[in-house]
Amino acid sequence: MTSFDEVHLLIRLLREGRDYYVFARDEVRDPEAVELFARALKARHDLLEGLVATRLLFQTSPVHPTRTLSADLGYEELRHQFDPLHPKTHAAALHERERRVLHLMEDLLESAGSPKLHAALRAHHAQFEEMCNLLLRWSQRP
Repeated sequence: MTSFDEVHLLIRLLREGRDYYVFARDEVRDPEAVELFARALKARHDLLEGLVATRLLFQTSPVHPTRTLSADLGYEELRHQFDPLHPKTHAAALHERERRVLHLMEDLLESAGSPKLHAALRAHHAQFEEMCNLLLRWSQRP
C-alpha cells in the first residue's frame, strides 16, 4: 500500500469511527462507556481538524458519500449491531480498530514524506495510543 493509500484509509477510518462514536456516545447510558466514547470521538475530531489545519484535508467530512469500509475494518457494521444496554460487547472489536488506526498512524510517521502530515500525526499520536490502551483494558475486564 502506498503512503497515499494509507493516508486515504486513515481518513476513512477516522471519519467512519467519528460517526460511530457520536452515535454510540449518544445512545449508551453507562457513564464509563459515555466517557470512553467521548474521548475516542475527541481524538478523531482533533486529528481530522489537524489535517484540515495543515491543508492536507479540506474538510473533516467528505463532500460526496463514500462506500463504507469492510465489516472487519470499519465501524458501520458495529453501528448496526450496537446495543446501548451492552456497549461492552464491541469492546474487543473497537480495540482492534483502534489498534489498526494507531499502527496506520505509526506507519505513516515512519514513511511520511510530508512534514505537515508528520507534524499532525505526531501531535495526535499520544491520544490514539491512550485510547488503544483504554479500550484494551475495557475489553479485558469482566
